[in-house]
Amino acid sequence: MTTVSLVDVTKKFDGITAINHINLEIHDGEYVCILGPTGSGKTTLLRLIAGVIKPDEGEICIDGKLVNDVPPQERGTAYVPQQYALFPHLRVIENVSFGPLAKGLNRSEATQISMQMLEMTRLAWRTNSFPGELSGGMQQRVALARGLASGAKLLLLDEPLGALDARLRVELRYRLRELARENNLTTIHVTHDQEEATIVADRIVVLRNGQIHQEGTPTYIYNQPKSIFVANFVGGANFLEGFISERKLGSSWVELRGRFRIFIKDNSHSVGERVVLAIREELSKISKNGEDEVNILRGTIKATSFLGDFMSYEVLLENGDTVNCKVPTTINSEKFLIGEEAFVQLKPQDIRVYPYPPAGLYKELEAL
Repeated sequence: MTTVSLVDVTKKFDGITAINHINLEIHDGEYVCILGPTGSGKTTLLRLIAGVIKPDEGEICIDGKLVNDVPPQERGTAYVPQQYALFPHLRVIENVSFGPLAKGLNRSEATQISMQMLEMTRLAWRTNSFPGELSGGMQQRVALARGLASGAKLLLLDEPLGALDARLRVELRYRLRELARENNLTTIHVTHDQEEATIVADRIVVLRNGQIHQEGTPTYIYNQPKSIFVANFVGGANFLEGFISERKLGSSWVELRGRFRIFIKDNSHSVGERVVLAIREELSKISKNGEDEVNILRGTIKATSFLGDFMSYEVLLENGDTVNCKVPTTINSEKFLIGEEAFVQLKPQDIRVYPYPPAGLYKELEAL
């Protein structure tokens, strides 16, 4: 069994709080992604668990044992840092074999395990190369193979796929998840890539300014974001500012600038209260003809982008607000040109409502 527990953990650097009273439980065999923007404290949190640095306050336990003062090599973890930390004087196979040999395996067994990991990371053909002869992406794959070959049941990954090309990154996402499941590894995977996190994680922990903003399954985080920041950072959304103009049983009307009115299925806010409406881009419907339905907004196509499976349209509404609409790329889907008139529909059941942030919407949308 491999579990991790953080209780009221805090870490400061030169008076700046990097990790701010974090409480977190990670269960045996769970694959957890720590997701957040650059500077949110992700790497610091991972280094605290690995034992590379010590907390200023709080307790870190692995398998129920307090490890605040236990050195990294005695924690039973495999830590794969973002900077690779390979031995420059050792060949690839020797780097990967280091962990198995240190655990007492004979050279034949260590080499067999190491070759399996190098096959998985598609580097078996560079076994005799030195790290300095490899690209950054290759070095990252060697570091990943070395961590996997160590035999540790707690795997700590700091942006493990960040330096890889897009195709290989997608391929290794799935293989890494399979390997963790097959070997019952407890894995903590740090990333700033929302798509990566939603694909591999059992649970996502969203970090911002050293604090946990939300945690839960990828589906829960995506569909039930608790804040404007999470809604924007995980998946992206459109945000519209307004105030509650009318309140009814189970619903309300929100007035945007330009006297645009939006009907929402939420009556938890008071009349006159400023709010922010959020709706996912793929749920923002677009058409050439405005039907006589609720929440139809007229606008003009400002920009278009081809995203493979989707077309993205940026629509400038008549009131000056901008809405992005993602439309599946199909043969029958309507095509729009820049400058063309379009109608956007925001369905009431797809709209989430947030109190207007004290520092303003754009400040709340900032990564830091």
